[in-house]
Amino acid sequence: MSLIAVTALYWVMPNRRTCLASVGAALAAVTAGCGVILGKEPATFEARPTAVSDDVLARTGYEFVGYERRDMTREYSAGGQTRRVVATNVRAKYERTVHIDDLGEVPAAVFTAVTTPQVDVFGETFNPAEDMPAGELAERAQDQYEGFENVQKQSESDITVNDESTTRGRFTADATVDERVVTTHLHVTEAVTLGRDFLITFANYPQFISEELERALALMRAVDAAYSSSPTPSRSASGETNSTTDSSTTPAEQRPE
Repeated sequence: MSLIAVTALYWVMPNRRTCLASVGAALAAVTAGCGVILGKEPATFEARPTAVSDDVLARTGYEFVGYERRDMTREYSAGGQTRRVVATNVRAKYERTVHIDDLGEVPAAVFTAVTTPQVDVFGETFNPAEDMPAGELAERAQDQYEGFENVQKQSESDITVNDESTTRGRFTADATVDERVVTTHLHVTEAVTLGRDFLITFANYPQFISEELERALALMRAVDAAYSSSPTPSRSASGETNSTTDSSTTPAEQRPE
């Protein structure tokens, strides 16, 4: 079982779970765009997926797991009219297998890149991800999932992601894996722009693997836009959809020419 593929919670508030691998899906629901839009038909905004090059994956030892798309729906009212807004976030997940005593080889080092669409209304962009601090992203993961707790902020530093300087928050947290508590490092980068989207990255790994930090930083710096061959998720009657797709095409193959 993987430890945590962290992202963040905003529009969709999933049920609490004990499986730590689910935290990644939780945080993928972090940040749908929002704003006041007039009209009758739903306004839809979909983020593009991301990719990390094969060279960086080979150097860090991480493997691409797959994409997850998640639709989030809200209604807004203005001037006596109501408009539904549907935003689709995309999560790209990567894992590296490490050895943990008494557990053996487990995919416990996890990197996640989440793209969330900018919603442009009346010349302004609305999305809570744009100004959400790393500490809030980490706290939301702790609040929503059992087996992931005691998140403690350690430090902040600057990092360049997609040629844009942003803040990287470093945290420690206790994660339960197969009934064993493992102290982990959690690194979260605040949103940067990636084309028409916002990009947030997360890295989580056991604390005792000190050399994992350099791998995590290399992945954060290497995230770029990609084309996706995975299908658009179907929408439920409620308008809220969780859909996980493991793509058979590697991220490098999906990168734009």
